[in-house]
Amino acid sequence: MKSLFVRLSVMSALSAMVLVASAQAPTWQHPPKLVVGIVVDQMRTDYLYRYWNNFGEGGFKRLAGQGAFLRDAHFDYAPTQTGPGHASVYTGTTPAHHGIVANDMFVRSTGNILYCVQDDKEVGVGGGGYKGQRSPFNLLSGSIVDELERRFDGRSRTIGIAMKDRSSILPIGRTGDAAYWFFEGTEGHFATSTWYMKELPQWVNDFNAQGLATKYLSGTWDLLLPIERYHQVLPDDNPYEEPLMGAAKATLPVDLKALFEANGRNTALLRYVPGSNTITTDMAIAAMIGESLGKDDVPDLLAISYSAPDELGHSVGPRALEIEDMYLRLDRELARLLTELDAHVGKGRYTVFLTADHAAVDVPEYLKDQRASAGYVDMPELVGAVNRALSARYGEGNWVRKRVKEQLFLNDSLITTRKLDPAVVQRAAADALLQEPAIAEALTASDLVRLTYPTGIRNMIQRGFMPSRSGDVCFVLRPSYSPGWTGMLKKGTDHGAPWNYDTHVPILFYGQGVRPGEVLHRTSITDIAPTISMLLGMTMPDAATGRVLEEVLTR
Repeated sequence: MKSLFVRLSVMSALSAMVLVASAQAPTWQHPPKLVVGIVVDQMRTDYLYRYWNNFGEGGFKRLAGQGAFLRDAHFDYAPTQTGPGHASVYTGTTPAHHGIVANDMFVRSTGNILYCVQDDKEVGVGGGGYKGQRSPFNLLSGSIVDELERRFDGRSRTIGIAMKDRSSILPIGRTGDAAYWFFEGTEGHFATSTWYMKELPQWVNDFNAQGLATKYLSGTWDLLLPIERYHQVLPDDNPYEEPLMGAAKATLPVDLKALFEANGRNTALLRYVPGSNTITTDMAIAAMIGESLGKDDVPDLLAISYSAPDELGHSVGPRALEIEDMYLRLDRELARLLTELDAHVGKGRYTVFLTADHAAVDVPEYLKDQRASAGYVDMPELVGAVNRALSARYGEGNWVRKRVKEQLFLNDSLITTRKLDPAVVQRAAADALLQEPAIAEALTASDLVRLTYPTGIRNMIQRGFMPSRSGDVCFVLRPSYSPGWTGMLKKGTDHGAPWNYDTHVPILFYGQGVRPGEVLHRTSITDIAPTISMLLGMTMPDAATGRVLEEVLTR
């Protein structure tokens, strides 16, 4: 009996010790050494499905097969553009709160366009001109990087890398260590601005000295695989694609060296070709090594954005042979990146998330030829119709001061001079828009400020609306209709709409702290930042509206 009592006492003590040990070691006390955020510009979720059997084992398949794949993830606001997209991923909120309501924002007081990362107070470091006048100053809410810096007392290293300036700057927030983007020219190199530093680190100078931009424009872009393995809906030579800068046709192979020379050795050509993704990976690996990311017990963050799929996609559309080839090559870049992470940080000691900043519509002219409901809306004519309607009601005048994408800014001076109620004039403009068959919705700024739209397209417009930066009337074209004008080339694609083809993007989580599996219920892009915050054991970004994806985290 005494022996039984002793055994029970020992077992109870051991159980208590296990419980205490568990209580003393919550998962967030051992966060990953490095978080790597990857944004693929203009990536549709269906690319993973369509190209799956042509991917290798080490890139997309590794992330999706060994990680968590959120297959019904969406942006829950409009407009779906690059600047707002990157800001939303890393802040966990929408443009209504973070303030990046568009790539280009109209400033009423000056009548000028303000680029989303424009900051005329800063100058380039390592590069000159307007490309250096960049910073996150226009971002009005915090990001996971800001919280990471505060959580670990400024000891975390946080770096953004992208070809596009906005795609490297906005993820790093206002207190991150550095963002580097590509400065074009006859050589082409990565640089930054005085917001971050006074001179480039030596590792960046060493990287630029390799001359990789011109190297990647010295060969030929041809198919990676035999053509019969590609998922061709359209032939390579078709009427829905626009050729690369100066090329005769939008077909492969492309003699990059000849095209580079024909364009005056302008490295802007790199934007559209797979070499753009290669040099981005090169720079990310150089940053990892140069900044010793993931080498101590303080978590670091590396934000990478692959810009080329968007630049190419605008020219050729989602069904192009070139797009699939670019993604097959990007798959290999991801495999290379993961291999470097394994070696540099260690398997199981880093966490990756991959998503997109928006997706894209099929080329409307292609859809139209397939007898789908699709086409183009003549924007100058649309503005003219609104002007005519307001002139008929309130007297002649230029009532629409500016159109920026799917937003109208009305003539405040004219409204004041004629002693009109702005809300009434806005409503008249919206009503005029709704008379047009291709307009699905039009909401006024007055209604967006005073009313609450809980669901649907109106809710998405409201989430993307900030009174001080958005238009007087926000409108949405019907599905698969894009802005157009007389004489335009009806080729390539665009994005910005609240419809599924623009909002539906993949979210993949992989690595330390991630529970593998598929998530099939609807999730939001704004859920990424809160989830990473839980993984790192820190507070959420100040304006985050997303939820923690507990189904993808181990506990």
